[in-house]
Amino acid sequence: MERCPCCNARLRETIKCPRCQADLSVIIGSERSAQLWLSRAIQFWTESKTEQSLSALDISLGLKNIKLAIVFRDFLIQKNYQDILNLLVQKQLLAVKQRLYRIRLLHAYSKQLQQLNRFTDYLLAKQQEQS
Repeated sequence: MERCPCCNARLRETIKCPRCQADLSVIIGSERSAQLWLSRAIQFWTESKTEQSLSALDISLGLKNIKLAIVFRDFLIQKNYQDILNLLVQKQLLAVKQRLYRIRLLHAYSKQLQQLNRFTDYLLAKQQEQS
């Protein structure tokens, strides 16, 4: 953190603002925790543990929106988007719905994921009509 969220004073490496004396230890702790969870998310991803990676990234973003975490989130969404399209080609609609549910927790308002979800709902409805 470079500036105090209370008075906007420049901060040095202290847990107390030099100008307004605000205790910033909780904020600094949450920033460090966000960094830790982001590191875990990336580590889980490199170990092919997608579920754990998504959960760790969700925790990191809940603590602080670090730019790197947002870029990683967008990468995971794009990667999962490609996997979902492959599942659609294989007509594995329930697997698609499960994957969409998990990934939408990271970015619920992604237009791409919303469109894909509606399309999958349409395909499921068509499949039930044909049965």
